[in-house]
Amino acid sequence: MSPVSFLIALAALSIGTYAMRFAGVKLGAAIATKGRRRQLTTTSAGAGDAGPDTSAPDGPAGEGPGDAATEQEGDSTATVTKWMDRATVVLIGAVFATTAIFDGQDLADPARLIGVGVGVLASILRVPMLICVLVGMAVCAGIRVTGIL
Repeated sequence: MSPVSFLIALAALSIGTYAMRFAGVKLGAAIATKGRRRQLTTTSAGAGDAGPDTSAPDGPAGEGPGDAATEQEGDSTATVTKWMDRATVVLIGAVFATTAIFDGQDLADPARLIGVGVGVLASILRVPMLICVLVGMAVCAGIRVTGIL
């Protein structure tokens, strides 16, 4: 791979990652703001009533009429957050698959595959990320230096 194509790929990946993070933050803020606006309009619409509210509550748990809209907003925010988290995992998984398992169009050497496996195992055991990477690198380098595989 030439240095120019590497830098182009690196820039595209960086811009894509930043755009996903930025869109997630902006989208989450927009949904949260939209929900707050609905709450404010619902609350301010009931503020002009004269006297206390003597009507029975709408729901079995004493939910008011505005609670359903608030619940829907909370659901949509949770849904967006869930899908953005999934998109991040898919992006990281794609980068993992293309860089750890493959070397160009061929499979990577066994030392790299074993090193990646050890790093994944360390992450499953809840070791800090930096330590996972360092352990995987050390195992891969150890196998290559000793010439075991």
